[in-house]
Amino acid sequence: MDFEIRKIRTPQGRKKLTAEREEYFRLMDQGFSSLEACRIVGINSRTGKRWRNGWNPSGTRRGHRPSRGW
Repeated sequence: MDFEIRKIRTPQGRKKLTAEREEYFRLMDQGFSSLEACRIVGINSRTGKRWRNGWNPSGTRRGHRPSRGW
């Protein structure tokens, strides 16, 4: 696995967690549960739920999950 969990776990603010997000969806595509993928990637399960459902913290709909290039 090439993905490495960030060593510094300080809040990222508005900075996108693109590497974590891509790895989360890669693990989900491989059949891991959302909770297991969140644990492996090192994100909160609520963050994974928001990514999976396409919602942002303010409760408004935000785009879809990243395309797989089909």
